Amino acid sequence: MWFLYEFLLILAFLLYLPKAIWRRRLPHRGWRMRLGRYGPEVTSRLAGRRAVWIHAVSVGEVLACRPLIRALAERAPHHPVVLSTITPSGFSVAAKQVGELGVPVYFPLDLRLCVNRALETLRPRVLLLVESELWPMVIRLTKARGIPVVVVNGRVSPRTFHRYRRITPWLTQLVGTIKLFLMQSEADAARIIELGAPREHVRVVGSLKWDASVGTRPRPDIVQATARQLGLNGTERVIVAGSTHRGEEAAVLDAFANLRQVDARLRLIIAPRHLERLGDVEALVLERGLTVKRCSQAEPSKFWDVGLVDTFGDLPRYYDLAAAVFVGGSLIPHGGQNPLEPAGLGKPVVFGPSMHNFADIVQQLLASQAARQVAAGGELTTAFKDLLTNSSIAQAMGARARELTERSCGATTRTLDALRPFLEAAPPTA
Repeated sequence: MWFLYEFLLILAFLLYLPKAIWRRRLPHRGWRMRLGRYGPEVTSRLAGRRAVWIHAVSVGEVLACRPLIRALAERAPHHPVVLSTITPSGFSVAAKQVGELGVPVYFPLDLRLCVNRALETLRPRVLLLVESELWPMVIRLTKARGIPVVVVNGRVSPRTFHRYRRITPWLTQLVGTIKLFLMQSEADAARIIELGAPREHVRVVGSLKWDASVGTRPRPDIVQATARQLGLNGTERVIVAGSTHRGEEAAVLDAFANLRQVDARLRLIIAPRHLERLGDVEALVLERGLTVKRCSQAEPSKFWDVGLVDTFGDLPRYYDLAAAVFVGGSLIPHGGQNPLEPAGLGKPVVFGPSMHNFADIVQQLLASQAARQVAAGGELTTAFKDLLTNSSIAQAMGARARELTERSCGATTRTLDALRPFLEAAPPTA
């Protein structure tokens, strides 16, 4: 079974390789790290100490882990944190956001040789897998070395659950080796138990994303500097479309064009989820006869209709400028991006029908009347118009969002308390 798994993974990797090279999705150092080869820039920072290894696949998971990493640095400063990601965007944000609190690396390919190389270099005290990152070879070889594996901020979406059920017999054996599952919700806990996790190893601690949404609030001086760079003087109202995917920008631009007929001062800022699509989004803007500027290159003296966020990890400062926010990944069958970043800033949030990646969070936002959900892109004009022309409604929605966010925090403390035995116990000898 393991031979077949590695064969299929290698085949998938070889098929993906040309696309990755064409899109420049992984720099040379990234390929080296994915093979389990970590150089002096990693080993020198570990200095022979046993690390806490946290694996977060990409940007959203990295940002969600930030409060936990800070808490670990305060409570267990003698354990360096290794934060691994798979995507270049995730690595960029990890390097920028984690700073001196952790060592950013790329996650090794889930092949025996690559994983063993990584384990021999990193020598972790404990491995924390974020959300649903269940890599079989990593889990198997980590356990073989006596290193405990814990799932933090655990999530099993309905789609993932149905996919995992096809391999339940094999998966049951795998999840049975994981020491602890710290799940976001009761529904997530029920699904992982049904997939074979021992009930006594599963706890519900809430979502780290609530805590992260409070911890990522930008400083007022940074927001003011961003506004000056964009040439905004406070008389304009801004719509921000965050983490958009292919097929969503057109709907947002159409809604913006409709609203501009009523308010010529209105501006739109779009943050594509993948920065390699910036050129495509620029073309969509120009097709509509609108002017476009990349936000990092915007000159205060030049007018623009649509700004494009072209840097990683800076979305909160643009959200803070918004009169209304659209959360991407929700008009297409993707499952949605994190709505808590703008909600935590007290912004009125709009998203589409596909939000199953954040089902529990969305349910709470909607139940508290702290967000608005549209059925299709054609409804964005009405949704934004209601928020922009009724400031009291928009402010009340934003206030409820912020109150709910602050009320729902605490997952970081509960997670750290659950991890204490793994941090205080004698380290493995492997």
